[in-house]
Amino acid sequence: MKYIYPLLLSLVACALYGQSSETVTGRIELNDGRFVIESFTAHKVGDSLYVEMGDLRLVDNGSPTMYRFSVPAVFALPVRTYRPRRRVDPGTYAGQLKVTVAELSEQEDELRMDIEVRMDRDVMNRRLSYLLIPELISGDSAATGAGLLVNGRVRERLYRRKLSFGNYTVLCDLPDLKIAVTTFTDTLMRYTLRMPYESWMDDARLDIHQVLGSPAGKEQLYTLSGAAQVKLQPREPYKVQPLFTFLTPEPEQKVRRMQGQAFLDFQAGRSTIVPGFRRNPEELAKIEAAIRQVRDNADVELNGVFIEGYASPEGSYASNERLARERSQALADHITRLYGIPADQIRVSSVAEDWEGLRLLVQESDLVRRDEVLAIIDSDHEPDRKEQLLRAMGWPWTAMLNGMFPQLRRVEYQVDFTVKDYSLEESRELAARDPELLSQRELFLLAQSLETGSPGWEQIFETIIRLYPDHPTALINYASLLLARGELSAAKRYLDRVADAPQAANNIGIYYLLMNDPDTAEDYLRQAQESGIPGAGHNLEQLRIKREDNRKMRRYANR
Repeated sequence: MKYIYPLLLSLVACALYGQSSETVTGRIELNDGRFVIESFTAHKVGDSLYVEMGDLRLVDNGSPTMYRFSVPAVFALPVRTYRPRRRVDPGTYAGQLKVTVAELSEQEDELRMDIEVRMDRDVMNRRLSYLLIPELISGDSAATGAGLLVNGRVRERLYRRKLSFGNYTVLCDLPDLKIAVTTFTDTLMRYTLRMPYESWMDDARLDIHQVLGSPAGKEQLYTLSGAAQVKLQPREPYKVQPLFTFLTPEPEQKVRRMQGQAFLDFQAGRSTIVPGFRRNPEELAKIEAAIRQVRDNADVELNGVFIEGYASPEGSYASNERLARERSQALADHITRLYGIPADQIRVSSVAEDWEGLRLLVQESDLVRRDEVLAIIDSDHEPDRKEQLLRAMGWPWTAMLNGMFPQLRRVEYQVDFTVKDYSLEESRELAARDPELLSQRELFLLAQSLETGSPGWEQIFETIIRLYPDHPTALINYASLLLARGELSAAKRYLDRVADAPQAANNIGIYYLLMNDPDTAEDYLRQAQESGIPGAGHNLEQLRIKREDNRKMRRYANR
């Protein structure tokens, strides 16, 4: 055993002939596993080859390990290319060694090569040696695997003698792995190699070089050309796993408003409200219900009431202006008497003649001579002159007087109030019953307490976008929900509305990533990363993986 240690240092001396700076690792079993090299690593740096040995052990026919060495040696040797080879047709010559390629495939970005080498008992002469070198070749690119030297008994003795004399020339020409076999012995060698996969290997062929060393020192080279082709791993397109941008809304003062319309009836020429007159009971009930809803809620503080009265165009403008103002004030006085709301909390306004409302009603109708009516309404005439011209049209005026003007005589009201802040538990109770009382932040925090992607989680974001349809934070968060659902077109519509917001860059980048537009995606994701948006770095890595996957998918499709 005294020769084993120096032989270990030379075991992988000339690995990776002509290799790049990639690292190669491998494992080899010899003579049915009685001699095992657990691992070795070699890589080229500049003009030198760096080799590091892993564990080596000798096994005696299934018995426990007899010897085990841990060789932490790392050393460098000049890299030399292998001598020119003469190629032969594998159909007419199989060499002295029987070589079977069990596996030559790409798996998980790694080239996997498994070769079985069988030597029958009548092949080996004690003075012969066989050097086996596998090589992948494609155009100008090549990768050579670890060489395997098989020595006869006498050849092995001469080999060791040269090493003992420190013949460094011999050392540099040493194979990566070596065994000695006895004459008339069947020998099975299993050769396993792993190395990083490169794209040029797609079209590479595997050549097996066999070098026969004779007793006189002469060598004969035989090459089995194109013995096998790399089998590419079947692929499904990579499914991107992005991190979406969900923004936590800022705290807000929850000022709310309740709006409505009431069509009150007044006695001719009067502005006093008679509660039982015509439709007044139902119309007053609308306003009173809105005010009670606020006054009876302990979580709400009333801020004020706004009332605006409208009159229809018939009659003089001055008369209509007075009636609209007085009738609006009459409603304010009615509310003050009924609920004791201070007068300074009620604001009153009026519109003498609602020509804008009339135009909308005419536009949506099938009124006779509609275009002429619209031309008069849109003209620069004074209101009383417009009325004169419309009256002169006859039937259109009658139709508007009976069917449209009553809709213009109305009061619009708005109740303003402030809502207190709620805890998470209170928010959970209100979310289903009265979500309008919750702030966007309270709804968002409630969603964060639920399982992401669950129906309840999605429903809260649906509520947020309904209550805050124009808020940038709500738009960005809802776009995240749509992207997660795969509703890309809908997500893009919301993202277009916040395209200038830096916080939207990450989600816009994800959209283009999912649309398989990597260049545009990278631009937005870089912007997001520079803005410090969480998840942008992860998404850039997803982009890199997707680009590599696209390349591999194209390779597989073109194979």
